[in-house]
Amino acid sequence: MPAIQPARLKIRATELSTKATNPEDFCRAYHEFLDFYADRAYRPGQKGNPPPLLPAYHVPRPVFRAVEKEMSQFADQDRGAALDLADALWEEQFLEFKLLAASILGKVSPKPAKSVFQRVESWTGPSTEERLENALVNSGLEGILLEHPDLYFQKTLTWLRSKKLNFNRLGLKAIPPLLESGKFEDYPPLFNQLSTKMRLEGNPLKTDVLAAIEVLATRSPEETAFFLIQTMKSAGENPNIAWYIRKSLGFFPPDSRHYLRETLLKES
Repeated sequence: MPAIQPARLKIRATELSTKATNPEDFCRAYHEFLDFYADRAYRPGQKGNPPPLLPAYHVPRPVFRAVEKEMSQFADQDRGAALDLADALWEEQFLEFKLLAASILGKVSPKPAKSVFQRVESWTGPSTEERLENALVNSGLEGILLEHPDLYFQKTLTWLRSKKLNFNRLGLKAIPPLLESGKFEDYPPLFNQLSTKMRLEGNPLKTDVLAAIEVLATRSPEETAFFLIQTMKSAGENPNIAWYIRKSLGFFPPDSRHYLRETLLKES
């Protein structure tokens, strides 16, 4: 991997962006760009993250950010061409291509939102690796969350109510950005869906459910603690609810944590 020279990196990223209206040319040039900056000494797991399932060039984050910045301007100026490019990028079986596709998706005008949501849904499936699901939610839905939080919320509920596990996962991953945006306070519909997910046996969504509870506990600890206790009481002998409460204790401030612990002791 060559040393990163910021001025030279910007020139190369700008040159790459000039090919954006021709997806085939762009993809070819992007491969060359990534190959130039590839970390050939990369070893799986050396940075604390599991290795990607897809082939990857493992370029440093500043390199990818330079391309994102250039493509953000393009996506803002030409929505149709940007979506065509995003589609082509997603078809490439390399991690950095799919991550850039998600980034572009989040930078195009979110109106109509349907074209963005359709891509997020069609680009995910049972075998989609988690880092791509995270990118599609956190980057790909960025524009919709910013400009149309009501549509974002309704789609989140639709995904949570779906019978498809990958849509449920999208819905759960969409909760933290929604809450952290500060544009949402309608907690009951989310509590209702979380209650359903928490009761599942052998739940493959546990990590995402806990992530949603963590943000809820930060935003509204008393209401979230009450929700957890009520869910435990209404679930009868289901041991899953107590497990969630124990795992989430650290998310709460002292008063709510004490309330949850005391209730757990009484119910055990």
